Amino acid sequence: MALSQTISKTTTLRIPVELRDEISHLADRRGKTMVDVVTDAVQRLGRDEWWLSVRCALDDLAAADTADYRTESRCLDAAAGDGLDVG
Repeated sequence: MALSQTISKTTTLRIPVELRDEISHLADRRGKTMVDVVTDAVQRLGRDEWWLSVRCALDDLAAADTADYRTESRCLDAAAGDGLDVG
């Protein structure tokens, strides 16, 4: 369920007027609400931080573990391209 669908309470957040205007312009261009734009930004930031943690974890792998990871990734890529989803 999306974050914006789970919010039942509200609060006030003090932000500079310029930022509020930027959020408003983004919302207008996308045909969304300001809450939708902020929600999307927070979710994207969370995903970016998660992927950064994954990249850092991969960078910290020992050489043998890195080789194992690459082998497993190639196997998964091959399985994903096996054509089972072709109708």
